[in-house]
Amino acid sequence: MKKNVGGLDQGIRITLGPMLVVAAVGSLLGKLRLGSAATAAAFAVGAILTATGLTQTCPANSVMGRDTYRPSDDLTEEAQQIRERAVQ
Repeated sequence: MKKNVGGLDQGIRITLGPMLVVAAVGSLLGKLRLGSAATAAAFAVGAILTATGLTQTCPANSVMGRDTYRPSDDLTEEAQQIRERAVQ
């Protein structure tokens, strides 16, 4: 699938997604008082936002013809090599 998530859109997804997942887990552990529907919704939406932000692809954006991705949003080749060496 073609990349269609970038810039501010990607930043919001990567920030808000994990926050919603943490809130859902907090609810499951009894630390937050959310209803079961709100907990399930927070977990599902948070997981989707995180996944689409990290992969930079969103099927809903494709259906709506929305594209916030710009090639400059990617790491430079040198930065990718440094990241690959760090992971090894």
